[in-house]
Amino acid sequence: MMDFSAWVVDLKTLTATHDSGFRLEIEGNPRDPSAVHPGKFPKGLSSIDQVRLVRTGVEALASESKQARAKSTAAVKKAYVPPANKPKRDTLSFKKSLNRKSTLKPEDETLEEGV
Repeated sequence: MMDFSAWVVDLKTLTATHDSGFRLEIEGNPRDPSAVHPGKFPKGLSSIDQVRLVRTGVEALASESKQARAKSTAAVKKAYVPPANKPKRDTLSFKKSLNRKSTLKPEDETLEEGV
């Protein structure tokens, strides 16, 4: 029985080579290829196993690409990091402050109650 998960992936050339010698080349994005070019299949392999070999090869390329992308995005730093000793300053805002007290004075409230 053939091990369908034994792939060696090269993302630079967008190829995957199986232990049996079968080589698969893709065009476009490894996670959504625009074209797949299979090589010569090993002798004695049924058509169902040939399709399975191509599918697992494309999946191996996609998973390797996903892992490589996760590693590269983890290393990206923020564009600007404010210094730790930066003083806190008031900012101008058009939003009403939640801490603002009512503008009515206590004597104004009594006048409105009698009206």
